[in-house]
Amino acid sequence: MLKSQILKGTTWLLAGRFISNGLGLLSTLIAARLLMPEDFGLMAIAMSVFAIAGSVVELPVGAALVQMKNAGKDDFDTAWTINFLRGAIVAALMVIVAWPASLVMGDPRLFGLVAVLALYPLVLGLRNSWFEQYIRDMDFRREALLDVLTKITSITVIVWIGLATHSYWALPIGLIASGLANTAASYVLRPQLPAFGLKSFRKFFGFSVWVGLGNVADSVRDASTNFLLGRFVGNARLGAFSVGSQFGERLETLLYAPMERTLFAAFSSIQDDAARVRDVYLKSIHSGFAIILPVCVGMGLLAPEIISITLGPKWPEAALVLTFAAPITALYLLAGLSNSLANALGHPRLLFKYKLVSAAVHVPVLAAGLINYGMIGALWACAFTALGWYLLSIHAAAKVTGLTRGAQIAAVGRTTLSALVMSGVVVSARETLLAGGGSELMDMILRAGLLAILGALTYTAAHVTLWQLTGRREGIETNVLSILNRRLANP
Repeated sequence: MLKSQILKGTTWLLAGRFISNGLGLLSTLIAARLLMPEDFGLMAIAMSVFAIAGSVVELPVGAALVQMKNAGKDDFDTAWTINFLRGAIVAALMVIVAWPASLVMGDPRLFGLVAVLALYPLVLGLRNSWFEQYIRDMDFRREALLDVLTKITSITVIVWIGLATHSYWALPIGLIASGLANTAASYVLRPQLPAFGLKSFRKFFGFSVWVGLGNVADSVRDASTNFLLGRFVGNARLGAFSVGSQFGERLETLLYAPMERTLFAAFSSIQDDAARVRDVYLKSIHSGFAIILPVCVGMGLLAPEIISITLGPKWPEAALVLTFAAPITALYLLAGLSNSLANALGHPRLLFKYKLVSAAVHVPVLAAGLINYGMIGALWACAFTALGWYLLSIHAAAKVTGLTRGAQIAAVGRTTLSALVMSGVVVSARETLLAGGGSELMDMILRAGLLAILGALTYTAAHVTLWQLTGRREGIETNVLSILNRRLANP
C-alpha cells in the first residue's frame, strides 16, 4: 500500500514539476535573450539577501505539520500565524539591509531591487496552512496543479515585462507575481480558512527550530558563493554562473523534489517501524539515483551544446558552469534523500550540526579557489563541498537508522559505475568520431542528439550488465521487468 502511495504521489508531483519546469526553463531562455548576464548577476545577489534574511527566522512549519502524527485545528492555525509573522519579519529585514547591501556590493541598483523583493516573503507568509493536509494524506494532485499555475503566472509576467522594457525588473516582478498566485491558489484549492493563534507554538518550535537553523547554514553556504563571485569576478560572470546553475536547479525541482515530498510523508508515516524504514530508504536511493545520476551527468557532458542551443552566443561561460553544476546537483540530490529521512525520523538537530560543518568548510575553500584560480577554482570548490556533504549525509542516515555506510554506497554502486562508463564513451566519441563538428544550430542539435542517444544506450547496457554480473539482485531492473511483464500479460 505504501509503495503504491509513494509511486502515485511521485507520479503526480513529477507530472506537475515537469510542466512547471518546462515553463520555468522557457522563461529563463526568453529572459536570457532579452536581458544581459549582469542582470542575472544582480538578481542573484538580491536573492541571496532574501535567502539570508529568510533563514534568520526560518521555521519550516509545513514540514513540521507533515511530520506530526496527529494535527488539529490549533496546529494549522499556529502554522499559519508563524508563517505570517515570519514573512513580515523577513520583509522588514530585507528593507533594512537593502541600503547596506548596495554599499557593500558597490551597486546602487540593489537598494531598490532588494526593497521591492521584500514583498515576496510578505505574500508567501499568507499562504493557506491547511493546504499541507493534502501532503499529510499523500494526495499530491493539488500541489502539482499549484506548481503549474504558479509557473504560468511567473512566465507570463516575466515575458510581458521583459518584452516591454528589456529591464531586469522583469525578474523580481515575475517572482512576486508567482508568490501572489501561489497564495491565492492555496485558498481556492483548499477553501478552509486558518485563524490567528499560537496555541501549538511549542510543538512546532522543537522540530522546526533545528530545521530552520540547518536552512540558515545552507543559506550562508549558497549566498557566500554569490557574494564572493560578485566581488571577485563581477556581476556578468556571476550572471553566467547563476544561469548555468539554474539548469541544475531545474533538475533538482523536476527529479528530486517530487520524490523528496512523497518520501518525507512516507517516512513520517512509518517512523515507528525501523526495519521498514531501512528497506524503503535503500530501495528509494537505489531507484532514485538510477534515474537522477545519468540525467545529471548527461546534462554535464552535453553542456556546450545545451547552452549554445538554448541561450545563444551571450553565455559561453555558462557552459563551463553547467559542466560542473549538473553532476554536483546529483550529489546534493542523493544527499537530500538522506536528509529527508533524518528529518522525518525527528533528527533535524543532527543535520544542523553537519550543515554547519559543510558551510564552515565551503566558505574558505571557495575563497581560496576564487583567489588562486578564478571561476574554475570556484567550481572545483563547489564540487568539493558537494562531495563532502554527501559523505556527511550518509553518515547521518547511518546514525538514525543503523544502516552501514557501505550498504548505502552499495545501493548506488551499479549506477555510479554505469555513469562513469557512459562518461568515458561520450567523451571519447566527442573527441574522435564527432571532432571538428560545426557550430551552426542544426550541427549542434544533431551532435547533441547523437551523443545523448549514445550515452543513454551505454548507460543502460552497463547497468544491465553489472546487474547480471552481481547475480540479478532486486533493484530497478527487476522493477522494470515486472512492469513490462504486466503490460505484456495485459495488453
